[in-house]
Amino acid sequence: MGQAESHKEMDLEQIQELCMAFMKECPSGALHLHELKRIFGIPASCEEETLYIETVFHSFDTNRDNALDFMEYTAALHLILRGNLEDRLKWSFKIYDKDGNGKLDREEVKNLIRIIYNIKRHGNPSETENLTPDQITDRIFDLVDKNKDSQISLEEFLDGAQKDQWVLDQLQLDIRPCGWFLE
Repeated sequence: MGQAESHKEMDLEQIQELCMAFMKECPSGALHLHELKRIFGIPASCEEETLYIETVFHSFDTNRDNALDFMEYTAALHLILRGNLEDRLKWSFKIYDKDGNGKLDREEVKNLIRIIYNIKRHGNPSETENLTPDQITDRIFDLVDKNKDSQISLEEFLDGAQKDQWVLDQLQLDIRPCGWFLE
């Protein structure tokens, strides 16, 4: 169910290659928000997609200097590419939880699903389903909101994503980290 995890360590040569690719793309030694928007192909006119990318960016900018240095970049890639499923889902939950109350309501989920839907449609139209963001949100709540309180707790989020591949595919944020200079 996509839960097999790869925990192999990177060797020095791989780290050096990653660093060289990072420095080639970011000669200043830092990845700035406008560069990340360019990588994802987010036009300035797309306010929601811009807000999403800003949220993702700031979740990895641990020293809050508005730039991702190589260590922050590497930590982000490690979480997304090699982190265990639960850690990746917890990070996804934090991105969804805009008000930080520890629960996801329909608007939070629908808003992020719509943004991701639009990003996927811009990047690769075949990745979007025949469902609308409203339909995806309704289906997620039907499958995940076990106590039917119209909110998804972290526990429900983790449980639902780990038990159903479709739910996992919808809830786990896919920010195409391989497009961040890995070829």
